[in-house]
Amino acid sequence: MAVVVASCTLEKLFSGVPILASDGKVKKDVHGMLAIPEYQRPYRWNEEQITRLLNDFKLHQKELVGKPEVEHCPFYLGSVILHQQGYKLNIIDGQQRLTTMALISYLANKHADLKLVYESPESQQQIKHNLGWLYKHEASLAVIDFAQINITLVVTDSEDEAYRFFETQNTGGVRLAGPDIIKAHHLRAVDEKDKSAVNTFATRWEALGDLNSVVDILLRGRYWQYLNFRDYPLHNQTQQVRTSIVTELAEHTGKGDDIAFGRIARTYMPNGGKSLAQPQVGYELRQPLNSGANTIHYLQYFEQLRQTYLLNNTAQGELAGFYEFYQHLVCKLDGCGYLKQLYDVCLLLYISQHGQQSLEIAAKKLFRVVYSRRVENQKAVKEKSVPAFVKETPVLDWIAMSYTPEQCFAQLDGFKLSVDKSGFDKNSVKKRFVEKVSQYFGLHIEKQDYANQFGPAFSQHISALGAKHG
Repeated sequence: MAVVVASCTLEKLFSGVPILASDGKVKKDVHGMLAIPEYQRPYRWNEEQITRLLNDFKLHQKELVGKPEVEHCPFYLGSVILHQQGYKLNIIDGQQRLTTMALISYLANKHADLKLVYESPESQQQIKHNLGWLYKHEASLAVIDFAQINITLVVTDSEDEAYRFFETQNTGGVRLAGPDIIKAHHLRAVDEKDKSAVNTFATRWEALGDLNSVVDILLRGRYWQYLNFRDYPLHNQTQQVRTSIVTELAEHTGKGDDIAFGRIARTYMPNGGKSLAQPQVGYELRQPLNSGANTIHYLQYFEQLRQTYLLNNTAQGELAGFYEFYQHLVCKLDGCGYLKQLYDVCLLLYISQHGQQSLEIAAKKLFRVVYSRRVENQKAVKEKSVPAFVKETPVLDWIAMSYTPEQCFAQLDGFKLSVDKSGFDKNSVKKRFVEKVSQYFGLHIEKQDYANQFGPAFSQHISALGAKHG
């Protein structure tokens, strides 16, 4: 079939009658009943999206009043992407709109043969909620004529082809974020290997919640490599960010087993024996990934690390010092948001490389390097300046290339901290930063000496933290 395109009414689509389509050369029939694949994301439309759709209907009908030449002009619902699988038309994109229209059809006692099945508890709950809301507004639904609603179908018998369209289009409704798209990609890969595992992995994914933050961290860590440096889009370049996520964490993933790469230290004994030690037991941030379980577990692992180390504000055990430093200094600094993005990447990269070994020391040494940008010049730290800094000072590579924490610390201690002397005569962001850092580390520097003494004093203090490991 390759890819065919058809235009039809919603009445025809919901009734399951054959629909004439074309691939540009040959006319073909599209036939079958709509279905929801197990790996689809949940149905999430609420009153806001439904109200917007109903208002669009009303506006369309209002515009036709008094215009007999266009009184039968149909309402256009947009396009949907379908995968023809036997007699099923699996909805790849357009589920939110089609499900909403199916609910309206159900309340109107139409299209009895339309039987969409939703496995996700979240979908089931939202459907119940929306049915109740639509029932209260049933009077406004009476004017909806399914024979006067037009829709474009993009249909293919190749699931891969269908998802290529899905990953590059925005066909209306709530625009998908990158993580939503890669979810469908990887659940589909799980389905190819073990159909019984799809629901388990889908539930596991949903339990992770919003993955945008961890995906942002991971892509920066994977993009900002000295030997293969790639520009990561700015935060307001939403389409480019979305494309980067899909490319890196879906299209460029391979086919294979669920492999977690990591370093093992072998110690050979005088008697010929050997011992093995592995500082971390998860995935490495920059490792190659395979579609399906491998990438899902990779994301799950790093989201757990993010929750444990970056969001946990409970001081406990050997990590109490790290938590106290991160929560009470790093998270409370003003005007350092873009630097904190890089800093969080550094922390998760270090943990994926070395586990919790000397984490508090590592956090403070990394802080001196990453936040040097705050005092190196007078101007504010702009988003574009952070990747430029990483190019000049490949701190991420220093972490990734270190076999031991001590080796990493030597690289970090070798960094020369420079302080721009301007901006200390007023209540600037830079001055407030130096005040907070000096107070936290007990540097005992007079305010009039910040420009000359902060750099050497801070560097000396931080370098001494690793002396016992040298």
